[in-house]
Amino acid sequence: MKLSFSTLPCEGWSVDLLIASCQTLGYKGIELKEDHLNAVSLATPEAELTDIAAKFRTAGITITNIGSKIIFNGIGPDEEKALSELKQVIRMASTLRAKGVRIFLGTYLRFVEQRVQPKDEARIITYVQEACDYAKAYGVEIWLETHNEYSTGAVLNQFLQRVDRTNCKVIYDIIHPYEFGEKPEDTIRLLGDRCAHVHVKDGEPFADPKIHEWKYTPMGEGQLPLHSIVSLLLESGYDGYFSFEWEPKWRPELKELNLEVPLVLTDYVTYMKQLAVSK
Repeated sequence: MKLSFSTLPCEGWSVDLLIASCQTLGYKGIELKEDHLNAVSLATPEAELTDIAAKFRTAGITITNIGSKIIFNGIGPDEEKALSELKQVIRMASTLRAKGVRIFLGTYLRFVEQRVQPKDEARIITYVQEACDYAKAYGVEIWLETHNEYSTGAVLNQFLQRVDRTNCKVIYDIIHPYEFGEKPEDTIRLLGDRCAHVHVKDGEPFADPKIHEWKYTPMGEGQLPLHSIVSLLLESGYDGYFSFEWEPKWRPELKELNLEVPLVLTDYVTYMKQLAVSK
Protein backbone atom coordinates (compact mmCIF):
# COMPACT_ATOMS: atom_id res chain seq x y z
CA MET A 1 0.00 0.00 0.00
CA LYS A 2 1.49 3.33 -1.10
CA LEU A 3 0.87 6.28 1.20
CA SER A 4 1.01 10.00 0.46
CA PHE A 5 -0.31 13.17 2.02
CA SER A 6 -1.54 16.55 0.85
CA THR A 7 0.47 19.59 1.89
CA LEU A 8 -2.77 21.53 2.50
CA PRO A 9 -2.10 21.77 6.28
CA CYS A 10 1.64 22.35 5.79
CA GLU A 11 1.62 26.10 5.23
CA GLY A 12 5.07 27.58 5.73
CA TRP A 13 6.85 24.23 5.45
CA SER A 14 9.97 24.21 3.32
CA VAL A 15 10.64 21.59 0.67
CA ASP A 16 13.41 20.18 2.86
CA LEU A 17 11.00 19.81 5.80
CA LEU A 18 8.42 18.08 3.59
CA ILE A 19 11.04 15.63 2.34
CA ALA A 20 12.36 14.95 5.84
CA SER A 21 8.81 14.32 7.06
CA CYS A 22 8.14 11.85 4.26
CA GLN A 23 11.35 9.98 4.97
CA THR A 24 10.90 9.93 8.74
CA LEU A 25 7.23 8.92 8.71
CA GLY A 26 7.27 6.48 5.79
CA TYR A 27 5.48 8.34 3.01
CA LYS A 28 6.48 7.54 -0.57
CA GLY A 29 4.33 10.18 -2.23
CA ILE A 30 3.21 13.76 -1.72
CA GLU A 31 0.52 16.05 -3.15
CA LEU A 32 1.79 19.60 -3.49
CA LYS A 33 -0.89 22.21 -2.85
CA GLU A 34 -0.50 25.17 -5.21
CA ASP A 35 -0.67 28.24 -3.02
CA HIS A 36 1.57 31.11 -2.02
CA LEU A 37 1.42 29.87 1.59
CA ASN A 38 2.67 26.43 0.60
CA ALA A 39 5.94 25.14 -0.85
CA VAL A 40 5.02 25.80 -4.49
CA SER A 41 2.85 28.36 -6.24
CA LEU A 42 2.40 29.90 -9.65
CA ALA A 43 4.94 32.51 -8.55
CA THR A 44 7.68 29.89 -8.07
CA PRO A 45 10.30 30.32 -10.83
CA GLU A 46 10.66 27.41 -13.23
CA ALA A 47 14.32 26.92 -12.32
CA GLU A 48 13.31 26.55 -8.68
CA LEU A 49 10.57 24.07 -9.63
CA THR A 50 13.18 22.04 -11.49
CA ASP A 51 15.38 21.98 -8.39
CA ILE A 52 12.40 20.97 -6.22
CA ALA A 53 11.57 18.11 -8.57
CA ALA A 54 15.16 16.92 -8.40
CA LYS A 55 15.16 17.01 -4.59
CA PHE A 56 12.04 14.88 -4.31
CA ARG A 57 13.29 12.48 -6.99
CA THR A 58 16.66 12.06 -5.24
CA ALA A 59 14.82 11.38 -1.97
CA GLY A 60 12.73 8.68 -3.66
CA ILE A 61 9.46 10.55 -3.13
CA THR A 62 6.87 10.80 -5.90
CA ILE A 63 5.05 14.08 -6.45
CA THR A 64 1.70 12.53 -7.24
CA ASN A 65 -0.13 15.65 -8.33
CA ILE A 66 -0.57 19.37 -7.92
CA GLY A 67 -3.62 20.39 -5.92
CA SER A 68 -5.02 23.40 -7.73
CA LYS A 69 -7.85 25.65 -6.53
CA ILE A 70 -9.49 25.64 -9.97
CA ILE A 71 -13.24 25.02 -10.04
CA PHE A 72 -15.63 25.04 -13.01
CA ASN A 73 -19.41 25.19 -12.91
CA GLY A 74 -19.85 26.71 -16.36
CA ILE A 75 -21.47 29.92 -15.15
CA GLY A 76 -18.75 31.54 -13.05
CA PRO A 77 -17.67 35.05 -14.11
CA ASP A 78 -13.93 34.29 -14.21
CA GLU A 79 -13.78 30.81 -15.70
CA GLU A 80 -11.80 31.79 -18.79
CA LYS A 81 -9.23 33.26 -16.41
CA ALA A 82 -9.38 30.05 -14.37
CA LEU A 83 -8.72 27.99 -17.51
CA SER A 84 -5.68 30.14 -18.27
CA GLU A 85 -4.45 29.63 -14.70
CA LEU A 86 -5.03 25.89 -15.02
CA LYS A 87 -2.72 25.82 -18.02
CA GLN A 88 -0.04 27.43 -15.86
CA VAL A 89 -0.54 24.73 -13.23
CA ILE A 90 -0.28 22.06 -15.94
CA ARG A 91 3.10 23.44 -16.99
CA MET A 92 4.12 23.48 -13.32
CA ALA A 93 3.09 19.85 -12.95
CA SER A 94 5.15 18.91 -15.99
CA THR A 95 8.23 20.64 -14.58
CA LEU A 96 7.73 18.94 -11.21
CA ARG A 97 7.08 15.59 -12.95
CA ALA A 98 3.72 15.28 -11.25
CA LYS A 99 1.30 12.92 -12.96
CA GLY A 100 -1.88 14.94 -12.45
CA VAL A 101 -3.47 18.28 -11.68
CA ARG A 102 -6.47 18.26 -9.33
CA ILE A 103 -9.49 20.41 -10.19
CA PHE A 104 -13.05 20.69 -8.88
CA LEU A 105 -16.40 20.84 -10.66
CA GLY A 106 -19.72 22.27 -9.55
CA THR A 107 -20.56 24.49 -6.59
CA TYR A 108 -19.76 24.02 -2.91
CA LEU A 109 -22.77 22.75 -0.99
CA ARG A 110 -23.40 22.32 2.69
CA PHE A 111 -27.12 21.60 3.02
CA VAL A 112 -29.29 18.83 1.58
CA GLU A 113 -31.48 21.40 -0.15
CA GLN A 114 -28.45 22.59 -2.16
CA ARG A 115 -27.74 19.24 -3.81
CA VAL A 116 -29.11 20.52 -7.14
CA GLN A 117 -27.08 23.55 -8.19
CA PRO A 118 -27.25 25.82 -11.27
CA LYS A 119 -24.54 25.03 -13.81
CA ASP A 120 -23.78 24.85 -17.52
CA GLU A 121 -22.46 21.33 -17.99
CA ALA A 122 -21.83 21.75 -21.71
CA ARG A 123 -19.48 24.61 -20.92
CA ILE A 124 -17.83 22.64 -18.11
CA ILE A 125 -17.15 19.82 -20.55
CA THR A 126 -15.63 22.25 -23.03
CA TYR A 127 -13.28 23.61 -20.36
CA VAL A 128 -12.23 20.14 -19.21
CA GLN A 129 -11.67 18.95 -22.78
CA GLU A 130 -9.50 21.96 -23.55
CA ALA A 131 -7.53 21.41 -20.34
CA CYS A 132 -7.04 17.72 -21.16
CA ASP A 133 -5.89 18.46 -24.69
CA TYR A 134 -3.44 21.05 -23.40
CA ALA A 135 -2.21 18.73 -20.64
CA LYS A 136 -1.67 15.83 -23.04
CA ALA A 137 1.16 17.67 -24.75
CA TYR A 138 2.89 17.95 -21.36
CA GLY A 139 2.29 14.33 -20.34
CA VAL A 140 -0.05 15.42 -17.55
CA GLU A 141 -3.51 14.19 -16.56
CA ILE A 142 -6.49 16.21 -15.31
CA TRP A 143 -7.85 14.72 -12.08
CA LEU A 144 -11.45 15.56 -11.15
CA GLU A 145 -12.05 15.28 -7.42
CA THR A 146 -15.27 13.65 -6.22
CA HIS A 147 -16.75 16.83 -4.80
CA ASN A 148 -19.90 18.98 -4.82
CA GLU A 149 -22.60 17.73 -7.25
CA TYR A 150 -19.89 15.71 -9.01
CA SER A 151 -19.21 13.50 -6.01
CA THR A 152 -20.66 10.18 -7.06
CA GLY A 153 -19.37 7.51 -9.37
CA ALA A 154 -22.75 7.54 -11.13
CA VAL A 155 -22.46 11.23 -12.05
CA LEU A 156 -18.76 11.12 -12.91
CA ASN A 157 -19.08 7.99 -15.01
CA GLN A 158 -21.48 9.80 -17.33
CA PHE A 159 -19.42 12.98 -17.25
CA LEU A 160 -16.21 11.14 -18.20
CA GLN A 161 -17.99 9.53 -21.14
CA ARG A 162 -19.06 12.94 -22.39
CA VAL A 163 -15.60 14.45 -21.94
CA ASP A 164 -14.09 11.51 -23.84
CA ARG A 165 -10.43 12.15 -22.99
CA THR A 166 -8.17 9.33 -21.82
CA ASN A 167 -6.11 11.66 -19.62
CA CYS A 168 -9.18 12.76 -17.67
CA LYS A 169 -9.13 10.80 -14.41
CA VAL A 170 -10.64 10.98 -10.91
CA ILE A 171 -9.48 11.53 -7.37
CA TYR A 172 -11.78 9.38 -5.25
CA ASP A 173 -12.27 11.44 -2.09
CA ILE A 174 -13.96 8.70 -0.12
CA ILE A 175 -16.21 10.83 2.09
CA HIS A 176 -18.09 12.77 -0.59
CA PRO A 177 -19.81 9.95 -2.52
CA TYR A 178 -20.74 8.50 0.87
CA GLU A 179 -22.38 11.80 1.84
CA PHE A 180 -24.68 11.32 -1.16
CA GLY A 181 -25.51 7.77 -0.06
CA GLU A 182 -23.58 5.98 -2.80
CA LYS A 183 -22.11 2.69 -1.63
CA PRO A 184 -18.30 2.43 -1.93
CA GLU A 185 -18.56 -0.75 -4.01
CA ASP A 186 -20.70 1.16 -6.52
CA THR A 187 -18.41 4.20 -6.58
CA ILE A 188 -15.35 2.01 -7.17
CA ARG A 189 -17.08 -0.05 -9.86
CA LEU A 190 -18.37 3.01 -11.71
CA LEU A 191 -15.02 4.81 -11.63
CA GLY A 192 -13.12 1.70 -12.71
CA ASP A 193 -9.64 2.35 -14.04
CA ARG A 194 -10.33 6.09 -14.14
CA CYS A 195 -9.63 6.17 -10.40
CA ALA A 196 -6.13 7.66 -10.39
CA HIS A 197 -5.78 8.67 -6.76
CA VAL A 198 -7.58 8.29 -3.43
CA HIS A 199 -8.11 10.84 -0.65
CA VAL A 200 -8.55 9.14 2.71
CA LYS A 201 -10.28 10.69 5.73
CA ASP A 202 -12.93 9.82 8.29
CA GLY A 203 -16.13 11.42 9.50
CA GLU A 204 -19.69 11.06 10.70
CA PRO A 205 -23.02 12.77 9.98
CA PHE A 206 -23.87 16.01 11.77
CA ALA A 207 -26.79 15.76 14.18
CA ASP A 208 -28.84 18.11 11.98
CA PRO A 209 -30.26 15.99 9.10
CA LYS A 210 -30.53 19.12 6.95
CA ILE A 211 -26.74 19.28 6.70
CA HIS A 212 -25.49 17.40 3.65
CA GLU A 213 -21.78 17.25 4.47
CA TRP A 214 -20.32 15.07 7.23
CA LYS A 215 -18.39 16.16 10.29
CA TYR A 216 -14.71 15.25 9.93
CA THR A 217 -12.92 13.22 12.61
CA PRO A 218 -9.46 11.76 13.22
CA MET A 219 -8.84 8.46 11.43
CA GLY A 220 -10.78 5.57 12.91
CA GLU A 221 -13.08 7.76 15.00
CA GLY A 222 -15.81 8.27 12.39
CA GLN A 223 -18.36 6.10 10.61
CA LEU A 224 -16.75 5.59 7.20
CA PRO A 225 -16.15 1.88 6.42
CA LEU A 226 -12.44 2.48 5.89
CA HIS A 227 -11.35 -1.15 6.02
CA SER A 228 -13.97 -2.12 3.45
CA ILE A 229 -13.12 0.79 1.13
CA VAL A 230 -9.40 0.03 1.15
CA SER A 231 -10.04 -3.67 0.60
CA LEU A 232 -12.45 -3.01 -2.28
CA LEU A 233 -9.96 -0.69 -3.96
CA LEU A 234 -7.08 -3.15 -3.71
CA GLU A 235 -9.28 -6.02 -4.91
CA SER A 236 -10.33 -3.89 -7.90
CA GLY A 237 -6.69 -3.60 -8.95
CA TYR A 238 -6.12 -0.05 -7.73
CA ASP A 239 -2.37 0.50 -7.42
CA GLY A 240 -2.22 4.25 -6.78
CA TYR A 241 -1.64 6.17 -3.58
CA PHE A 242 -3.84 6.32 -0.50
CA SER A 243 -3.40 9.99 0.30
CA PHE A 244 -4.17 11.61 3.62
CA GLU A 245 -5.99 14.94 3.42
CA TRP A 246 -6.16 16.75 6.76
CA GLU A 247 -8.23 19.94 6.44
CA PRO A 248 -8.23 22.09 9.60
CA LYS A 249 -8.02 25.16 7.36
CA TRP A 250 -11.51 24.46 6.00
CA ARG A 251 -13.03 22.32 8.76
CA PRO A 252 -13.72 24.03 12.13
CA GLU A 253 -14.27 20.65 13.80
CA LEU A 254 -10.68 19.65 12.95
CA LYS A 255 -9.23 23.05 13.81
CA GLU A 256 -10.83 22.86 17.26
CA LEU A 257 -8.90 19.65 17.96
CA ASN A 258 -5.69 21.69 17.76
CA LEU A 259 -3.64 18.67 16.69
CA GLU A 260 -0.10 19.17 15.43
CA VAL A 261 0.30 18.23 11.76
CA PRO A 262 3.30 15.90 12.36
CA LEU A 263 1.20 13.99 14.89
CA VAL A 264 -1.75 13.42 12.54
CA LEU A 265 0.62 12.44 9.72
CA THR A 266 2.20 9.87 12.03
CA ASP A 267 -1.16 8.55 13.18
CA TYR A 268 -2.30 8.11 9.58
CA VAL A 269 0.64 5.87 8.72
CA THR A 270 0.03 3.82 11.87
CA TYR A 271 -3.67 3.47 11.12
CA MET A 272 -3.18 2.47 7.48
CA LYS A 273 -0.53 -0.10 8.40
CA GLN A 274 -3.01 -1.63 10.85
CA LEU A 275 -5.62 -1.77 8.09
CA ALA A 276 -3.14 -3.53 5.80
CA VAL A 277 -2.31 -6.12 8.47
CA SER A 278 -5.99 -6.80 9.19
CA LYS A 279 -6.86 -7.43 5.53
